[in-house]
Amino acid sequence: MVDFGFALYAFTMLFLIVDPIANVPIFQAILAGKKEGDRKRIIREAVFVAGLVLFILSFAGKAVFSLMGVQMYAFRIAGGILLFLVSIEMLYGQKSKTEHSHDDKEVAKEMDDVVVTPLAIPLLTGPGAITTGIVLFDSASSVEQKTVVLVCLPLVFVASWLILEFGQGFFERIGPIASKVFTRVMGLMLAGIAVQFIFVGVQEGAKALGFLA
Repeated sequence: MVDFGFALYAFTMLFLIVDPIANVPIFQAILAGKKEGDRKRIIREAVFVAGLVLFILSFAGKAVFSLMGVQMYAFRIAGGILLFLVSIEMLYGQKSKTEHSHDDKEVAKEMDDVVVTPLAIPLLTGPGAITTGIVLFDSASSVEQKTVVLVCLPLVFVASWLILEFGQGFFERIGPIASKVFTRVMGLMLAGIAVQFIFVGVQEGAKALGFLA
């Protein structure tokens, strides 16, 4: 019998940590200037990659990280650095890997790059989402509950795709000047998120290494 209380808890936890609503303006800023078809494809592929990665790591992440000797605080710091680099480009309006070049092959490569980093990882599936997925799966007390976690994961990303896909329209209607201002603000906010990722990672690392109580 399905434990609906646990199912609701698992879905809510995963949805909140993936946080597609907060990611709508960030996706909009990063994908500014993309053609409609390219933008939709990038969002679809980013959500798929993020969902697949989180599904696999929730199921086998603890064993994989232990085997590789990688701690979550190291992953958190690395994700923060990647986000900070993107935020600098957004703040100063620099041409980044999210921009089109004149070479069609280079365009395709750059779009494929941005699908994985930073959109799928770490914006959607970041250290917090990975940690939550692993903890939820490990804390499930029965096969039924573990199955519930694995079912909730794709449902969360279907909901995320719908929000990211249709939430973009609002930002397209506010005009180019407002979009540029919004991009700078989002860059500043993203920088804050990145620094927080790094700070928490350093703090966790210091505790793990015995430098903090």
